Amino acid sequence: MNKTVANKKANRISVTQLKKMSLTDLPPVVLVLGQEQALLDQAKAYFEQLLSPEEQEMNYGRYDLSEDSIGTALDDAASIPFFGDWRVVMLTQPTFLTGEARKNKVDHEFDALIDYLAQPQPSTKLIFWANYEKLDERKKVTKAVEKQALIVDASKLQGYQLTKALQQLCQEQKIQIETAALELLQHRVDDQYTLAAKQLQQLALYVGPGQKITVADVDQVVEQVVDDDVFSLVANTLNGQQKAALTTYRQLLINGNEPIQLLSLITSQVRLLLQTKILRQNGFSQGDIAGQLKVHPYRVKLALQQERQFGLQQLKDMSLELVNLDYQIKSGRANKEQALQLLIIKFSSRNQSQTRK
Repeated sequence: MNKTVANKKANRISVTQLKKMSLTDLPPVVLVLGQEQALLDQAKAYFEQLLSPEEQEMNYGRYDLSEDSIGTALDDAASIPFFGDWRVVMLTQPTFLTGEARKNKVDHEFDALIDYLAQPQPSTKLIFWANYEKLDERKKVTKAVEKQALIVDASKLQGYQLTKALQQLCQEQKIQIETAALELLQHRVDDQYTLAAKQLQQLALYVGPGQKITVADVDQVVEQVVDDDVFSLVANTLNGQQKAALTTYRQLLINGNEPIQLLSLITSQVRLLLQTKILRQNGFSQGDIAGQLKVHPYRVKLALQQERQFGLQQLKDMSLELVNLDYQIKSGRANKEQALQLLIIKFSSRNQSQTRK
């Protein structure tokens, strides 16, 4: 690992770590970077409580850099605090740190900013609020900010990081939840931390104080995404539950889902079963499969339970039939709603007879 990469990791912390820091521990320059709204909300709440209401009137400055010049903000940052020990200066909309081509209303004095960063006022906490996916690290001013600032990571969470962050949130808010229930929640909200955080609040209210959230609670409270209904459609079709499959299919159509979209999702599910079977037969674990296919572990868990009911060739044949149907519909040779319904009937009838055997 080179020194540049090592330094970047050394000065980067999570929002959870930020919330544990006192005002004294906070360095003179902080960069909040990322677009995960729930994490940004937590960081905002932290900064807002750093000063008392009385101190904020005299020692808190907020500058929108799309309208205010960086020079004005730096004059404030360089001032000593009035009737207090600390000054907090918040800089929002620092688009000049990104690669975004946007014409600013003001001309910023980047040399003055770079000079300030080299020797910041010790009693001031200068905070760059960069709610962007990434910065343009080719720019001199961006390099200067990243070199001097403590970077608070508020980027989108994925995989293990997402699970860990939700577990930490549950601990902070004294929410008890089953492991399987947390997996289902992540799947239901499509791995979106902000939505998961909101749903956890609703689930905690639903079960009541001191009660553990179960899979049944998540299933009852958190609305299913389309993929869940499609998975049910595929499961019922493959398990020979023709009536249930057709009922789900009709409900999906009533809800405004296009047959082409449903066919694509069904094809994706069958392909997932095929890929999961192949990888399992080659010794891959559930976690390895999820990582290899870049699929949520919960979906892999369900796929592993289902793919064992079918032979490898059977899944290959089904996948090919779905691809052929897609061509028939898109070339105008088949009515999309009727053709997909007939395929569901065909698959479920075939699998129903195999189940009876």
